[in-house]
Amino acid sequence: MSDMIKDNEIQLENEEELDTLVFSGNNDLPIFESVRVTKKDFSVYELYRKYKKGQLILDVDFQRRKVWEPKQKSELIESILMGLPLPIFYFKQQTNSDYVVVDGKQRLSTLFDYLNNEFALKNLNILPFLNGMKFKNLEDEYGIYQSQLEDYQVYSHVILPPTPDVILFDIFDRVNRGGTKLNKQEIRNALYHGRGLELIDDITRTDEFEMVTRIQYRKDTRMKGSYLMSRFISFYMFFNRLLGDYEYSGDLDQLIEITLRNLNNSSDEFLNDLKRISIDCLHISYVIYGSNAFRRGLESSHPINMNIFETTMYFTSLIRGKKVNFSKVKQLLTKLIKSDKFLGTIGNGRDNAINVKSRFEMIDLLSREVIDD
Repeated sequence: MSDMIKDNEIQLENEEELDTLVFSGNNDLPIFESVRVTKKDFSVYELYRKYKKGQLILDVDFQRRKVWEPKQKSELIESILMGLPLPIFYFKQQTNSDYVVVDGKQRLSTLFDYLNNEFALKNLNILPFLNGMKFKNLEDEYGIYQSQLEDYQVYSHVILPPTPDVILFDIFDRVNRGGTKLNKQEIRNALYHGRGLELIDDITRTDEFEMVTRIQYRKDTRMKGSYLMSRFISFYMFFNRLLGDYEYSGDLDQLIEITLRNLNNSSDEFLNDLKRISIDCLHISYVIYGSNAFRRGLESSHPINMNIFETTMYFTSLIRGKKVNFSKVKQLLTKLIKSDKFLGTIGNGRDNAINVKSRFEMIDLLSREVIDD
């Protein structure tokens, strides 16, 4: 698409909230009383076995960052064969006893790739006689290196359930500060990795999402599209009473995390329906506004406004499959989105319970007005 937003131009209005880690939590108890972090040592082979059995979740690509270069991979293997210590690894233990890698993905990926004979060592300075060798080549006089690699002890900290989300987020934030600071959606992608985020990821890959948002999946390295869809789906499920007796208190992070947990335990049928609804809503939004959708003033030169995105999407979910006059829909929806009353709910305190309730009630009333009897 000729007008596609470039990589460094993917912007959301008020996107600074993605970098603000704020949690309400239960202030009646000291938060540290719920923290459970233990030290644990694993051999490389033990971790490899867990990985092969699906008990070690390594493919949580929470920042879609580039993989290591061959030189980095070879140097890691050489360091282990020399007996040098590696930095501490961090894992999150799930309630089913599986492990999610919090910090150490690239190192473990390299180790497992080498054990799978996917690359040969190269440019080694200390052990140059091993250059060109894959793991399977470490035989005979070099056989000791196979055992040394498999038996190497990985020192780790394991975050145990039910450590609160506020602590999990903080740990992710701290251990990943070496490079680009992770935003909330990138951290969520690791903490709540599962069917919910896979669904959202699938939606952001679709042509419908790209057409109406002008966000290309492969260029969205900071997962802003994923955050948009997480917000919409969370409010969609809340207002359709699909989150049980949960009541929104103004803590948007809590709402999204409850939604993701719910989605992770949902049936294939439910997830497929939700995906179809979401794609339909994206399509209807494009039919109404084209690439002007979701932006303040409904002008394509402006960044996407997250509140306009989720309310427009929710509105289209209400008229989806109904008989409507799209000229009338565009006229009345535009009038609402540009009204002082609506704009007053997307300024300061835009995600508090009062403003959220107010703008979604406006959208609900409008949907009833445009649906033909």
